[in-house]
Amino acid sequence: MKSLLLSEYSHLEVADMPFPAVAPDEVLVRVEACGICGSDAHGYDGSSGRRIPPIVMGHEAAGTIESAGSAVRGFAAGDRVTFDSTVYCGACAFCASGDVNLCDNR
Repeated sequence: MKSLLLSEYSHLEVADMPFPAVAPDEVLVRVEACGICGSDAHGYDGSSGRRIPPIVMGHEAAGTIESAGSAVRGFAAGDRVTFDSTVYCGACAFCASGDVNLCDNR
């Protein structure tokens, strides 16, 4: 799949990446639109410390579910979706208080 890869700070390239495996409780989304926000801009130049190359950029996206894992309920291939791509642990103090964007274990 084509991805926007921050291969090093201040250097972006369109790269071919392997399709990710879909776990039983996950869906694979074919991204059809993706925004670039301020955190991406600061990740690009390295000033945020939150994006460490190499990393695929762009996290504000919408698209169509390509495939759904066996345990997924309520979503199916072909559904149009948008999503919160924040990865968080669910167990630290920030997650417990609902501040998943500040997770210590992102």
